[in-house]
Amino acid sequence: MTNAYFVSIEGGDTPGGGGGGDTPGGGGTTVTSLTNGDFEAWSGNQPTGWKSASTASSATLSQSTDAHGGSYSVNVNGKEGSNVRLATQEMTLAAGTYVFTFYAKATTSDPAQVRPGYVPVADGKVGNYAYGSYANVNSSSWTLVTHEFTLDAETTVCLVVMNPKKSEYSAGKDVLVDDATLTKK
Repeated sequence: MTNAYFVSIEGGDTPGGGGGGDTPGGGGTTVTSLTNGDFEAWSGNQPTGWKSASTASSATLSQSTDAHGGSYSVNVNGKEGSNVRLATQEMTLAAGTYVFTFYAKATTSDPAQVRPGYVPVADGKVGNYAYGSYANVNSSSWTLVTHEFTLDAETTVCLVVMNPKKSEYSAGKDVLVDDATLTKK
């Protein structure tokens, strides 16, 4: 049986991830329980709150000191032959429109992309992934990535960041992710 991860919602424009840097997202209501959105808390090679009980978490992760804010970010190890994903723990969200944001950066001068999204999870099994647009990232600066999505009913989901396989747009190499937030509009 999968444990549901419930989030609390608090009014205001308080950033959920902390960790310094710019506060993405603008207005809205911050979901304050997006665990460890600043990637400062780690247990071994795993950032706290960023390992799903399902197959949504397919990437090998490591800690990086190249951070957008705070001291650490997460390195999402790429694979040239397959897409891999960084995923949150399962969380149950109420019906409504949400904005998922994070900062991303390539680790090499090769072309890189990330793709934000979410996947519904029921009885420990993932449903269909719902992705936003690909975002091009480079190694010289952090790029803010934003994905808005709407849930028609209360749903248990994992938020995901895909590091795509090798293509003409992406090298399938490592990317860094930091300062993730989730806001309900």
